[in-house]
Amino acid sequence: MITHRTPENHDPITWVGRVPVYATTIIVALYVVSMIGVAVTLASGAEGVLTKLTFDTESVLRGGEIWRCLTYAFVNPPDPWFLISLVMLYIFGRDVEQYLGRKVFVRLYLGFLLLGPSLLLAASLVTSQPFSLTHSWANFAVFLAFAALYPGAQLLFQITAKLFALVLLGLSVLQLLANQQWAEMLVLLTTASLAYFAIRHGSTLNLDFVARLRPASPRNKIPRLRVVKNPENEPLDPHGIIDPLLDKISEHGLASLTRREREQLEQARAALLAKERS
Repeated sequence: MITHRTPENHDPITWVGRVPVYATTIIVALYVVSMIGVAVTLASGAEGVLTKLTFDTESVLRGGEIWRCLTYAFVNPPDPWFLISLVMLYIFGRDVEQYLGRKVFVRLYLGFLLLGPSLLLAASLVTSQPFSLTHSWANFAVFLAFAALYPGAQLLFQITAKLFALVLLGLSVLQLLANQQWAEMLVLLTTASLAYFAIRHGSTLNLDFVARLRPASPRNKIPRLRVVKNPENEPLDPHGIIDPLLDKISEHGLASLTRREREQLEQARAALLAKERS
């Protein structure tokens, strides 16, 4: 497991009727509200307000307008492709959030947002050239994280998530290459790499490092957990675990699995991978 799971970190924040509200849901809602605000601002002819929110290295380094490193991601006029990215975030982000835990997911998403501006600021300091960033790749990175987590999941027309992610990533790189948007390409590839390593090597990267920076209180220490081997050494039957869970997913969706069922699914998947490698 990448992080220590607790119900308050894994389960929905609240419910609206029968709809669970996760951190992903709130992020999508913020994007929708900001998109409406951008549309109203453009319609009223106040484009100058939006230029104060977009990202460019000159304004940050010389003007000290550091808020641009985050607000640039929310300057999105109504656009079909942006709406598609929100749908992808809503569908796949919840699965990534449930796997990582809410706190780690929020930190990772902030990392996706801040990685691009950080890279371009560093590049501007080294080369003394100005750079700008008009697009956030955070939502796409969440889908790449989902594809790294469930590479065999079948999406449209029975195309696997891994193949779909590789095709979309390749098309995006070709589009940026054709337009000679080198800075955007650097941000895209670095963000995609972070999404992959966050899932595949999360325990190595120790994504929970922020919590370790806080001084520990003797009253609130979390007991260290260790894996205890099964004393009876009973072999794990991956298919006996996976098959009923797959039936439940096909009938009610992936979100219907409980925390314990997701852990069993991950254990069974790890056992199958280990058997294939041996």
